[in-house]
Amino acid sequence: MKELIKNRTPVHIDLYPNRDEVYTGICLKSNDEIFILNCFNEETQEFDGYAVIRNYEIEKYREWDKEELAEIKNNNSSDFINKLPLDKMNNIFECLCQLQNEKLVAIYTESDDDSYFVGQIKSLSKNNLELKLIDEDANWIGREKIKINEITYIGFGTSYEKSFERRVE
Repeated sequence: MKELIKNRTPVHIDLYPNRDEVYTGICLKSNDEIFILNCFNEETQEFDGYAVIRNYEIEKYREWDKEELAEIKNNNSSDFINKLPLDKMNNIFECLCQLQNEKLVAIYTESDDDSYFVGQIKSLSKNNLELKLIDEDANWIGREKIKINEITYIGFGTSYEKSFERRVE
């Protein structure tokens, strides 16, 4: 994995059987705790925001082949590389600390696949996070307390979160 990070080689990250998800992009950091990915958007065929995934969720990964690399329409990865304080993002809590000023984050928890929340971080402690939630119509709908140790995924800076940001400004 160190070589893939150094060379900025795109990868597919497979979470099955933990979750039926495959994430795609450039790995920016991997350690025993987390995996930070510059996401690739299959629809736009360009790089789009970030994902932080708990490392224990990852079952396997593989680097892209030449045909997949040719699918990149706009290699805008330089817009995302070296933009995060990766030295301060070694676990989920540290990542959340760095994301407190993000307008919106998306979070999955381990309780079930329906535990997907989009919102703004309002408070953060070592054990808990409080999100001000937004619904699919970009309306603020209340708050959700989430245990840090139950968070398996954090998405931020993607076109998905940005689409909500434009509607609530």
